[in-house]
Amino acid sequence: MLLILSVLTSTNAQNKKDSIPSFLGVSYMPAQNWKVWNVTNDDGDFLKHKFDVNSQSTFEGNFGINKIGVRLGLSANIENNFIGKAYRYGGYIGYKSIWLRIQSSKVSGSVEWSGTNPTSFPRTNTFASNYFTIELLKSSKAYKVMAGGAEMNRILGTYWGIGYTTLSIPLKISTLTTPGGRENQKFGKPAYDSLFKAKYYTASFGFDILRQLCMTGGRIGSIPGKPAQKFGIYAATQDKIGFGPGTHSDFAVRMAEEQNPGLKFVDPKGFSTLVHYYLSVGFRYTVTIKPMFMVFAAGYDFEGAGIINFGGAADTKTDLGWESSFFYVAHGVTFKIYLSWIGK
Repeated sequence: MLLILSVLTSTNAQNKKDSIPSFLGVSYMPAQNWKVWNVTNDDGDFLKHKFDVNSQSTFEGNFGINKIGVRLGLSANIENNFIGKAYRYGGYIGYKSIWLRIQSSKVSGSVEWSGTNPTSFPRTNTFASNYFTIELLKSSKAYKVMAGGAEMNRILGTYWGIGYTTLSIPLKISTLTTPGGRENQKFGKPAYDSLFKAKYYTASFGFDILRQLCMTGGRIGSIPGKPAQKFGIYAATQDKIGFGPGTHSDFAVRMAEEQNPGLKFVDPKGFSTLVHYYLSVGFRYTVTIKPMFMVFAAGYDFEGAGIINFGGAADTKTDLGWESSFFYVAHGVTFKIYLSWIGK
């Protein structure tokens, strides 16, 4: 708590002219549950995932958040991504009207393959990876086109942003063969990837009543002209789309080729798209102890996405193509705390 107070104090002292106050939000999901489905099961549904129960942590705030994020092992500079670079550059030039959100969770467990299997490949495999997202977010002017106008927007807290997401997960691969030409493709023998890896640059839009309540210090409630009540409900949602490379492992290439002798796996690296949705609902309670305003909340978070992979077509009779698109959902109970500096 002393670290949080020092961050808010120093950030507030530096940012007297900011368009948003100094604030920090922390969300913790002690048990995140995952589920994965293949888009294509015409050639069999042979891969079953068993996920471990892992936690997820989310930190957001204006630029002082880095002092806390680094202390807790969350860095904006993972994989030297563009968003992390923009964040650092923004800090140097003092552009503070945007805020940062960092989210990280471990994704681990095991998979079991029930299809035909070359003897050199295990039917069960364990995996462990990190699901990481960093976003630069900014309040939007959606009130210009939304019902209720500016007053409603001040309650909802609409925003937009850009981000970077990495995801690694095992998945089933449907192989594709052809006597010649993509129009003649048919399924070969399927295989599985022990750890498919994807990286996305994203664009998003959403609203967050909880964060907005923190940013306004509770001064604006659902009843016009009156402050927010201490106890209430909240909702937050985000729509996101992303594009980037998706890469199949050497394990997937070797297994697919052994399943389909005489054929050569086409480029294991393709173009991947992410279509993502997030929803959080729950209850919150506010506390004002000047110079700080605090929001405590408990609720349920749900996110789901479709991953569509391109680039695996078979063009010639020696090509072994692939199709590996899938859906996933992740969800669980969350506990949140938001703090903002409102002055004396």
